[in-house]
Amino acid sequence: MLKTSERDKSNFQAYKVHITTIIILIFIALLAILMLVFINLHIEREYRNLFYIEIGLVILILVSLIILLVNVYKKLFLPLIELYKGMKGIGLIDDISPNLNSDKLMPAFFEVERIFNKLNSLILLIENLSRNVPFKYILNYIFDSFIEYIPYTYIGIALIDDNGKSIKASYGISGKYHKNLSERLLGFKVHINGTSLGKIIEAGEERIINDLEEYVKGKPLKEYNRILLEEGIKSSITFPLKNDKEVVGIIFFSSNAKNVYKKEHISFLKTLANSIMLSLEEDILIDDLIISSTLALAMLTEERDLETGDHLNRMKTYSKVIAELLSRENEFKDIIDIEYINNIEKFSPLHDIGKVAIRDDILLKPGKLSQEEFEIMKTHAVYGAKVLKMADENLKKKGRSVFNLGIEIAEGHHEKWDGSGYPYGKKGEEIPLSARIVAVADVFDALTSKRPYKRAFTFEESIEIIIDGSGKQFDPNIVNVFVENIQMIKDIYEQFQMKD
Repeated sequence: MLKTSERDKSNFQAYKVHITTIIILIFIALLAILMLVFINLHIEREYRNLFYIEIGLVILILVSLIILLVNVYKKLFLPLIELYKGMKGIGLIDDISPNLNSDKLMPAFFEVERIFNKLNSLILLIENLSRNVPFKYILNYIFDSFIEYIPYTYIGIALIDDNGKSIKASYGISGKYHKNLSERLLGFKVHINGTSLGKIIEAGEERIINDLEEYVKGKPLKEYNRILLEEGIKSSITFPLKNDKEVVGIIFFSSNAKNVYKKEHISFLKTLANSIMLSLEEDILIDDLIISSTLALAMLTEERDLETGDHLNRMKTYSKVIAELLSRENEFKDIIDIEYINNIEKFSPLHDIGKVAIRDDILLKPGKLSQEEFEIMKTHAVYGAKVLKMADENLKKKGRSVFNLGIEIAEGHHEKWDGSGYPYGKKGEEIPLSARIVAVADVFDALTSKRPYKRAFTFEESIEIIIDGSGKQFDPNIVNVFVENIQMIKDIYEQFQMKD
């Protein structure tokens, strides 16, 4: 519901003064007529012609005031009330309040400015969609622009994953009320059949929960509901996100207050949900096309070296897990969010894309490289970054930038913490965090994999080599987190061993 501002109240009082003044003037005119009639009974005949002129003027003023009052009502109040009703019909406002005497509901003419502000926000949203603005900026714009009109304090998006078997919290944005909610929820994945969201996906219809505490009472408390309650979520309205063919996810508009969502909110929130779906679909489609095309180039290197097998898939899994583990650490939690983790997963397989420029006799040599050959091999880091920079420059001309993290990884994954790496001899935190993460994942998978020039080291041997490289080749903070979660790493390693 739109709130009455101090300026609205002031304007309202001004309108009331004007209308009241007109009514008082009409009342005074009527009194004047009565007085003149009374006086007429007591004045001499020779003054009566003057009296009739006076009473005629008073009646004319009275009629003019009545016409003015009627016109004000017809030309101002009626159109505004009709506009107000029309806005309600398309979901721009929640309720109509044509009663000028109501102290509880804002009169129609006071909401007009805000209604048009709301319309202007929608127009700007449409313009942003047509300008191919990245999805995260669209989501931020929606949250900031419409929070004045719709009672939400958090917007969350969960996308269907694992070929429709599960749903994963993928995006979230909140203001001052739920600062930790996005961090705790993003990446959280559950089986669809184990949640009530399955019914929303199946039916393709919205759901309103106006009291979350009451809703979960008497039921086994799911982990995600526990997080929502702990972070202060008390009500929500949930919509399926649909493309032309199917439901691809769920969007949640949630509030820190109970009983705030009404059926009147559905129409407008559907408009926002549809806008979000358009932006999300376009963003994911474009980025996936760009990245998959580039990844196909990276796969050419793997095809040339049959011994590498599923190296790209394994090392991107390790890279993502390391990033997720680091995101829980105080030192990195402000740097690594869900978008960063997703980008690590997307771009880590591009780390060796520059090897497409390396000759087969060097790339596939079964023995140790000569010094000259090794210098040529080292150029793959610079060449890979150059290829991705050229691609990103072309994308920037279209208003997008995709490969920043990929460039960091390609250029920096052979740099070493002590400065002895290549291509630029960077050291410590001069090396981008993304490259430091991928360095550990890449070397660990290389150690545990068979190559023409070496055997596959055991899991335990590989961990010892990683530990030994801490502070020399690798970021010691990353190694510490890696080792502290060694059982998780081992579980993933064993899963890959079973597939091989």
